Amino acid sequence: MPRLLIHLILATTFVSIATSCFFTPKWKVYITNATPDNIVVHVRSKDDDLGNHTLPSSGEYDFSFCDSFLGTSRFDGEFWWGQKYQTLDVLARSKCQRFGFRVYDCYWLVRPDGFYVSTMNISFPDPLWSFYKAWG
Repeated sequence: MPRLLIHLILATTFVSIATSCFFTPKWKVYITNATPDNIVVHVRSKDDDLGNHTLPSSGEYDFSFCDSFLGTSRFDGEFWWGQKYQTLDVLARSKCQRFGFRVYDCYWLVRPDGFYVSTMNISFPDPLWSFYKAWG
């Protein structure tokens, strides 16, 4: 019986390590539609295609992942709003990475005038929201 308990504890520990970001930071990316209409978002990396997501006005989409060992993961987003289109790196490392943290939160607000990014989920407008890019 004690042997079974030890195996169960070890298996639970290994599963926990395998599903968490043990050696690398974890990224959490949140995209909120602040336009009056639906938008379509398509996010992909070199290895993963997260597909198309239609976000209604005030709708949200989020995903998370463990960064690569070298910290070089990249996720590109394509955005469509009616006839407007834009692409961007949804990690925005220069805006979302914070020294000393193991989890990086990157919040995107998609507005009629363009894309805003923040490390915190706060009301807009606020100085912590940075204008990132206009619609193309």
